[in-house]
Amino acid sequence: MSDSSNMPTATTTTETRTTTAPTLADLQAAALRERKARATLDQVLTSRQIVFVTGKGGVGKSVVSAALALRARSLGLRPVLFECDSPARLSLLPEGRPVKEEVGEVAPGILGINQKSDEAIRDYAAATLPSKALADLLFENRVARAFLQAAPSVSEMALIGRIASVAEKYGADGPVIVDLHATGHAISLLRAPAGIMRVLQKSKGVLWDRAHAIEQMMQDPTRTAFVTVAVPEELPVTELLELHAKLKDFKAPIGPVILNSFVSEPGTVSAEAMAALLSSPSTASAARDLRFLHAQHDRCVREKQRLEEGLQALHGDAVLTVTLPARADNSDERLAPRLVDALARPIVVPAGDP
Repeated sequence: MSDSSNMPTATTTTETRTTTAPTLADLQAAALRERKARATLDQVLTSRQIVFVTGKGGVGKSVVSAALALRARSLGLRPVLFECDSPARLSLLPEGRPVKEEVGEVAPGILGINQKSDEAIRDYAAATLPSKALADLLFENRVARAFLQAAPSVSEMALIGRIASVAEKYGADGPVIVDLHATGHAISLLRAPAGIMRVLQKSKGVLWDRAHAIEQMMQDPTRTAFVTVAVPEELPVTELLELHAKLKDFKAPIGPVILNSFVSEPGTVSAEAMAALLSSPSTASAARDLRFLHAQHDRCVREKQRLEEGLQALHGDAVLTVTLPARADNSDERLAPRLVDALARPIVVPAGDP
Protein backbone atom coordinates (compact mmCIF):
# COMPACT_ATOMS: atom_id res chain seq x y z
CA MET A 1 0.00 0.00 0.00
CA SER A 2 1.38 3.43 -0.90
CA ASP A 3 0.66 4.97 2.51
CA SER A 4 3.43 2.91 4.13
CA SER A 5 6.80 4.48 3.46
CA ASN A 6 9.31 1.97 2.15
CA MET A 7 12.78 1.51 3.46
CA PRO A 8 15.17 2.56 0.65
CA THR A 9 17.12 -0.03 -1.31
CA ALA A 10 20.79 0.29 -2.21
CA THR A 11 21.03 1.09 -5.90
CA THR A 12 22.52 4.36 -7.09
CA THR A 13 23.76 6.43 -4.18
CA THR A 14 27.37 7.59 -4.02
CA GLU A 15 26.86 9.86 -1.01
CA THR A 16 29.64 9.83 1.57
CA ARG A 17 29.36 10.43 5.29
CA THR A 18 29.57 14.06 6.36
CA THR A 19 27.86 14.18 9.78
CA THR A 20 29.82 14.44 13.00
CA ALA A 21 29.63 11.48 15.36
CA PRO A 22 27.41 12.34 18.37
CA THR A 23 29.01 12.67 21.78
CA LEU A 24 27.86 10.67 24.80
CA ALA A 25 26.06 13.78 26.06
CA ASP A 26 24.24 14.05 22.72
CA LEU A 27 23.17 10.40 22.91
CA GLN A 28 21.96 10.76 26.50
CA ALA A 29 19.98 13.92 25.71
CA ALA A 30 18.40 12.29 22.64
CA ALA A 31 17.39 9.20 24.63
CA LEU A 32 15.79 11.32 27.35
CA ARG A 33 13.88 13.38 24.76
CA GLU A 34 12.63 10.21 23.08
CA ARG A 35 11.53 8.76 26.43
CA LYS A 36 9.64 11.96 27.28
CA ALA A 37 8.05 12.09 23.79
CA ARG A 38 6.74 8.52 24.08
CA ALA A 39 5.37 9.20 27.54
CA THR A 40 3.62 12.28 26.14
CA LEU A 41 2.14 10.21 23.31
CA ASP A 42 0.76 7.70 25.82
CA GLN A 43 -0.67 10.57 27.85
CA VAL A 44 -2.42 11.91 24.72
CA LEU A 45 -3.91 8.49 23.96
CA THR A 46 -5.19 8.02 27.51
CA SER A 47 -6.60 11.52 28.05
CA ARG A 48 -8.01 12.81 24.73
CA GLN A 49 -11.32 11.92 23.12
CA ILE A 50 -10.12 12.67 19.58
CA VAL A 51 -6.65 12.26 18.08
CA PHE A 52 -6.31 13.57 14.52
CA VAL A 53 -3.46 11.95 12.57
CA THR A 54 -2.25 13.93 9.57
CA GLY A 55 0.76 14.48 7.34
CA LYS A 56 1.88 14.45 3.73
CA GLY A 57 0.60 11.56 1.61
CA GLY A 58 2.91 8.56 1.59
CA VAL A 59 4.48 9.05 5.04
CA GLY A 60 2.62 6.12 6.64
CA LYS A 61 -0.35 7.92 8.25
CA SER A 62 -2.70 4.94 8.02
CA VAL A 63 -0.19 2.48 9.44
CA VAL A 64 0.72 4.94 12.22
CA SER A 65 -3.00 5.40 12.98
CA ALA A 66 -3.39 1.62 13.24
CA ALA A 67 -0.30 1.44 15.45
CA LEU A 68 -1.74 4.14 17.75
CA ALA A 69 -4.97 2.16 18.03
CA LEU A 70 -2.97 -0.94 19.01
CA ARG A 71 -0.96 1.11 21.50
CA ALA A 72 -4.15 2.54 23.03
CA ARG A 73 -5.52 -1.00 23.40
CA SER A 74 -2.32 -2.09 25.15
CA LEU A 75 -2.89 0.77 27.62
CA GLY A 76 -6.26 -0.71 28.59
CA LEU A 77 -8.47 1.41 26.32
CA ARG A 78 -10.97 0.58 23.59
CA PRO A 79 -10.10 2.98 20.75
CA VAL A 80 -12.06 3.75 17.61
CA LEU A 81 -10.08 3.81 14.35
CA PHE A 82 -11.89 6.43 12.23
CA GLU A 83 -10.99 6.31 8.53
CA CYS A 84 -12.12 8.90 5.99
CA ASP A 85 -13.15 7.67 2.51
CA SER A 86 -10.63 4.86 2.76
CA PRO A 87 -10.38 2.52 -0.26
CA ALA A 88 -11.18 -1.16 0.19
CA ARG A 89 -8.13 -2.97 1.57
CA LEU A 90 -7.01 -5.66 3.95
CA SER A 91 -6.95 -4.73 7.61
CA LEU A 92 -3.81 -3.09 8.95
CA LEU A 93 -4.47 -4.72 12.34
CA PRO A 94 -3.51 -8.24 13.43
CA GLU A 95 -6.59 -10.47 13.54
CA GLY A 96 -8.33 -7.55 11.86
CA ARG A 97 -11.34 -7.25 9.59
CA PRO A 98 -12.01 -4.61 6.92
CA VAL A 99 -13.39 -1.34 8.32
CA LYS A 100 -17.03 -0.80 7.34
CA GLU A 101 -19.29 2.25 7.11
CA GLU A 102 -20.81 1.72 10.55
CA VAL A 103 -18.93 1.52 13.84
CA GLY A 104 -18.07 -2.07 14.70
CA GLU A 105 -15.26 -4.19 16.07
CA VAL A 106 -12.42 -4.43 13.52
CA ALA A 107 -9.94 -6.26 15.77
CA PRO A 108 -10.13 -7.58 19.33
CA GLY A 109 -10.68 -4.55 21.57
CA ILE A 110 -10.64 -2.03 18.69
CA LEU A 111 -13.65 -0.43 17.00
CA GLY A 112 -13.54 1.10 13.53
CA ILE A 113 -15.51 3.03 10.94
CA ASN A 114 -14.81 4.08 7.36
CA GLN A 115 -16.79 7.30 6.95
CA LYS A 116 -17.86 8.19 3.42
CA SER A 117 -18.26 11.91 2.71
CA ASP A 118 -21.76 11.62 1.20
CA GLU A 119 -23.07 9.74 4.22
CA ALA A 120 -21.39 12.23 6.56
CA ILE A 121 -23.32 15.06 4.92
CA ARG A 122 -26.56 13.10 5.22
CA ASP A 123 -25.88 12.34 8.91
CA TYR A 124 -24.99 15.98 9.55
CA ALA A 125 -28.22 17.12 7.95
CA ALA A 126 -30.20 14.56 9.98
CA ALA A 127 -28.57 15.78 13.21
CA THR A 128 -29.26 19.45 12.57
CA LEU A 129 -32.63 19.44 10.78
CA PRO A 130 -35.90 18.93 12.70
CA SER A 131 -36.24 15.31 11.53
CA LYS A 132 -34.40 12.55 9.71
CA ALA A 133 -37.31 12.32 7.28
CA LEU A 134 -36.68 15.92 6.24
CA ALA A 135 -32.97 15.19 5.75
CA ASP A 136 -33.79 12.15 3.61
CA LEU A 137 -36.22 14.22 1.57
CA LEU A 138 -33.53 16.85 1.04
CA PHE A 139 -31.06 14.24 -0.21
CA GLU A 140 -33.59 12.80 -2.61
CA ASN A 141 -33.55 16.14 -4.41
CA ARG A 142 -30.64 15.92 -6.88
CA VAL A 143 -30.06 19.68 -7.03
CA ALA A 144 -30.14 20.10 -3.25
CA ARG A 145 -27.76 17.15 -2.81
CA ALA A 146 -25.30 18.56 -5.35
CA PHE A 147 -25.43 21.96 -3.64
CA LEU A 148 -24.67 20.49 -0.23
CA GLN A 149 -21.77 18.45 -1.60
CA ALA A 150 -20.25 21.47 -3.37
CA ALA A 151 -20.93 24.20 -0.80
CA PRO A 152 -17.81 25.52 0.94
CA SER A 153 -17.14 23.99 4.38
CA VAL A 154 -20.25 21.76 4.32
CA SER A 155 -18.49 18.43 3.64
CA GLU A 156 -15.71 19.24 6.14
CA MET A 157 -18.26 20.36 8.73
CA ALA A 158 -20.25 17.20 8.15
CA LEU A 159 -17.15 15.07 8.68
CA ILE A 160 -16.17 16.85 11.90
CA GLY A 161 -19.74 16.56 13.10
CA ARG A 162 -19.65 12.82 12.51
CA ILE A 163 -16.30 12.52 14.30
CA ALA A 164 -17.72 14.50 17.24
CA SER A 165 -20.79 12.25 17.37
CA VAL A 166 -18.66 9.10 17.44
CA ALA A 167 -16.46 10.63 20.16
CA GLU A 168 -19.51 11.55 22.25
CA LYS A 169 -20.76 7.98 22.04
CA TYR A 170 -17.51 6.01 22.39
CA GLY A 171 -14.88 8.48 23.63
CA ALA A 172 -15.25 7.55 27.30
CA ASP A 173 -13.71 4.13 26.57
CA GLY A 174 -10.78 5.29 24.46
CA PRO A 175 -9.72 7.83 21.86
CA VAL A 176 -11.23 8.21 18.41
CA ILE A 177 -8.10 8.06 16.23
CA VAL A 178 -8.88 9.87 12.98
CA ASP A 179 -6.83 8.94 9.93
CA LEU A 180 -7.23 12.16 7.96
CA HIS A 181 -6.55 12.74 4.30
CA ALA A 182 -3.26 14.45 3.39
CA THR A 183 -1.99 17.64 5.06
CA GLY A 184 -4.39 20.19 3.56
CA HIS A 185 -7.41 18.28 4.85
CA ALA A 186 -6.57 19.10 8.46
CA ILE A 187 -6.53 22.80 7.65
CA SER A 188 -9.84 22.54 5.78
CA LEU A 189 -11.39 20.87 8.82
CA LEU A 190 -10.12 23.59 11.12
CA ARG A 191 -11.49 26.31 8.86
CA ALA A 192 -14.91 24.71 8.40
CA PRO A 193 -16.68 25.76 11.64
CA ALA A 194 -15.67 29.41 11.22
CA GLY A 195 -16.83 29.28 7.60
CA ILE A 196 -20.25 27.97 8.59
CA MET A 197 -20.57 30.51 11.41
CA ARG A 198 -19.70 33.38 9.03
CA VAL A 199 -22.44 32.35 6.63
CA LEU A 200 -24.98 32.03 9.45
CA GLN A 201 -23.81 35.00 11.53
CA LYS A 202 -27.04 36.96 11.16
CA SER A 203 -29.53 34.13 11.60
CA LYS A 204 -27.52 31.84 13.89
CA GLY A 205 -29.72 29.03 15.17
CA VAL A 206 -29.03 25.27 15.49
CA LEU A 207 -26.43 25.04 12.72
CA TRP A 208 -24.46 28.01 14.07
CA ASP A 209 -24.55 26.59 17.60
CA ARG A 210 -23.31 23.21 16.38
CA ALA A 211 -20.47 24.79 14.40
CA HIS A 212 -19.44 26.88 17.41
CA ALA A 213 -19.44 23.85 19.71
CA ILE A 214 -17.31 21.86 17.25
CA GLU A 215 -14.83 24.73 16.86
CA GLN A 216 -14.45 24.84 20.64
CA MET A 217 -13.96 21.07 20.73
CA MET A 218 -11.23 21.18 18.09
CA GLN A 219 -9.36 23.86 20.03
CA ASP A 220 -9.78 22.20 23.43
CA PRO A 221 -6.43 20.69 24.55
CA THR A 222 -8.20 18.50 27.12
CA ARG A 223 -10.30 16.77 24.46
CA THR A 224 -8.39 16.92 21.17
CA ALA A 225 -4.86 16.54 19.82
CA PHE A 226 -3.31 16.70 16.36
CA VAL A 227 -0.55 14.11 15.88
CA THR A 228 1.43 14.85 12.73
CA VAL A 229 3.50 12.31 10.79
CA ALA A 230 6.54 12.77 8.54
CA VAL A 231 9.42 10.74 7.19
CA PRO A 232 13.01 12.08 7.42
CA GLU A 233 13.13 13.51 3.91
CA GLU A 234 13.31 17.12 2.78
CA LEU A 235 9.83 17.64 1.31
CA PRO A 236 7.78 15.84 4.02
CA VAL A 237 9.67 17.68 6.79
CA THR A 238 9.22 21.04 5.06
CA GLU A 239 5.51 20.41 4.52
CA LEU A 240 5.06 19.29 8.13
CA LEU A 241 6.68 22.48 9.46
CA GLU A 242 4.38 24.55 7.20
CA LEU A 243 1.42 22.59 8.57
CA HIS A 244 2.52 23.28 12.14
CA ALA A 245 2.65 27.01 11.47
CA LYS A 246 -0.98 26.85 10.30
CA LEU A 247 -2.04 24.63 13.22
CA LYS A 248 -0.52 27.18 15.58
CA ASP A 249 -2.45 30.01 13.89
CA PHE A 250 -5.68 28.05 14.38
CA LYS A 251 -4.81 27.40 18.05
CA ALA A 252 -5.08 23.66 17.43
CA PRO A 253 -3.89 21.43 20.31
CA ILE A 254 -0.72 19.78 19.01
CA GLY A 255 0.50 16.40 20.21
CA PRO A 256 3.84 14.73 19.53
CA VAL A 257 5.24 14.55 16.01
CA ILE A 258 5.91 11.04 14.72
CA LEU A 259 8.99 10.73 12.53
CA ASN A 260 8.44 7.47 10.68
CA SER A 261 10.94 5.23 8.85
CA PHE A 262 14.10 6.42 10.60
CA VAL A 263 17.14 4.41 9.48
CA SER A 264 19.23 3.43 12.51
CA GLU A 265 23.00 3.72 12.71
CA PRO A 266 24.27 0.56 10.97
CA GLY A 267 27.61 0.53 12.81
CA THR A 268 30.83 2.50 12.56
CA VAL A 269 33.46 1.56 9.99
CA SER A 270 36.65 3.57 9.49
CA ALA A 271 37.42 5.03 6.07
CA GLU A 272 40.42 2.70 5.74
CA ALA A 273 38.34 -0.38 6.56
CA MET A 274 35.60 0.67 4.14
CA ALA A 275 38.17 1.15 1.37
CA ALA A 276 39.55 -2.32 2.02
CA LEU A 277 36.08 -3.87 1.96
CA LEU A 278 35.22 -2.10 -1.30
CA SER A 279 38.42 -3.26 -2.95
CA SER A 280 37.75 -6.94 -2.26
CA PRO A 281 35.42 -8.72 -4.72
CA SER A 282 34.07 -10.93 -1.94
CA THR A 283 32.98 -7.99 0.27
CA ALA A 284 32.43 -5.12 -2.19
CA SER A 285 28.68 -5.67 -2.57
CA ALA A 286 28.08 -5.80 1.20
CA ALA A 287 30.33 -2.77 1.68
CA ARG A 288 28.30 -0.75 -0.86
CA ASP A 289 25.10 -1.72 0.99
CA LEU A 290 26.66 -0.64 4.28
CA ARG A 291 27.83 2.65 2.79
CA PHE A 292 24.32 3.23 1.46
CA LEU A 293 22.79 2.60 4.90
CA HIS A 294 25.25 5.04 6.43
CA ALA A 295 24.20 7.66 3.89
CA GLN A 296 20.51 7.03 4.63
CA HIS A 297 21.12 7.23 8.38
CA ASP A 298 23.01 10.51 7.98
CA ARG A 299 20.14 11.90 5.92
CA CYS A 300 17.68 10.87 8.65
CA VAL A 301 19.80 12.56 11.32
CA ARG A 302 20.01 15.79 9.32
CA GLU A 303 16.27 15.92 8.62
CA LYS A 304 15.37 15.08 12.21
CA GLN A 305 17.59 17.91 13.39
CA ARG A 306 15.97 20.30 10.90
CA LEU A 307 12.52 19.15 12.03
CA GLU A 308 13.28 19.61 15.71
CA GLU A 309 14.84 23.02 15.14
CA GLY A 310 11.75 24.11 13.20
CA LEU A 311 9.40 22.81 15.89
CA GLN A 312 11.48 24.55 18.55
CA ALA A 313 11.16 27.84 16.67
CA LEU A 314 7.38 27.43 16.40
CA HIS A 315 6.44 25.88 19.74
CA GLY A 316 9.42 26.10 22.06
CA ASP A 317 9.75 22.86 24.04
CA ALA A 318 6.02 22.09 23.87
CA VAL A 319 6.14 19.63 20.92
CA LEU A 320 8.32 16.53 21.03
CA THR A 321 9.27 14.00 18.35
CA VAL A 322 8.68 10.25 18.56
CA THR A 323 10.98 8.30 16.24
CA LEU A 324 9.80 5.07 14.62
CA PRO A 325 12.30 2.82 12.85
CA ALA A 326 12.44 1.89 9.19
CA ARG A 327 11.64 -1.76 8.56
CA ALA A 328 13.00 -3.92 5.76
CA ASP A 329 9.81 -6.04 5.84
CA ASN A 330 7.05 -3.46 5.92
CA SER A 331 4.05 -5.35 4.58
CA ASP A 332 0.98 -3.58 5.94
CA GLU A 333 -0.36 -6.43 8.04
CA ARG A 334 2.98 -6.75 9.86
CA LEU A 335 4.14 -3.15 10.08
CA ALA A 336 1.60 -1.70 12.55
CA PRO A 337 2.26 -4.30 15.30
CA ARG A 338 6.01 -3.92 14.79
CA LEU A 339 5.72 -0.16 15.21
CA VAL A 340 3.77 -0.78 18.42
CA ASP A 341 6.56 -3.06 19.62
CA ALA A 342 8.99 -0.22 18.92
CA LEU A 343 6.81 2.23 20.90
CA ALA A 344 6.62 -0.17 23.85
CA ARG A 345 10.35 -0.93 23.92
CA PRO A 346 12.10 0.83 26.83
CA ILE A 347 14.45 3.66 25.87
CA VAL A 348 17.92 2.96 27.25
CA VAL A 349 19.89 6.04 28.25
CA PRO A 350 23.62 5.45 27.61
CA ALA A 351 25.57 5.23 30.86
CA GLY A 352 28.69 7.17 31.72
CA ASP A 353 29.80 10.72 32.35
CA PRO A 354 29.47 13.04 29.32
